[in-house]
Amino acid sequence: MKKIVRIADMAVGKAPEVISTYGLGSCVAVILYDPDKKQGGVLHFVLPERMRKNTENPLRYGEDGVRILIREMERMGSRKGNLRAKIVGGSTMFASFIKNPEEAIGKRNVRKAREILEKEGIRIVAEDTGGDYGRSLDFYLNDGRVVVKSYARGEKVI
Repeated sequence: MKKIVRIADMAVGKAPEVISTYGLGSCVAVILYDPDKKQGGVLHFVLPERMRKNTENPLRYGEDGVRILIREMERMGSRKGNLRAKIVGGSTMFASFIKNPEEAIGKRNVRKAREILEKEGIRIVAEDTGGDYGRSLDFYLNDGRVVVKSYARGEKVI
């Protein structure tokens, strides 16, 4: 069975499921995998943090969404120390319009994902981030493989 994660959304599942997300430009997907239980989840977030406190969808923001994904994995029986992370996305899509490239949303999103995962003690085992092109991915829960697809770069497995 295939689950689709839309923008500002997440999904979790168990083998033999596949979790997919599409249209990662400056957005970032955080993928968590528990190799012992063969279960995992994907978060597709838009911005690194909230601009102001409100009741918007917390999955829209890396600072909230990554922690929600971790809690959901723990609820499924995974131990945080057993989780492995992968990060995909964080492109700078329209670089010519950006005054300070280091402050581009994509780069900030990647930094936020790394920061939260480090604080939570979850090791990042692979990344496909940056650049100036979009990506999509398929996450195979039977073996933790992530197939990243891009019109600009083709396919690669991380």
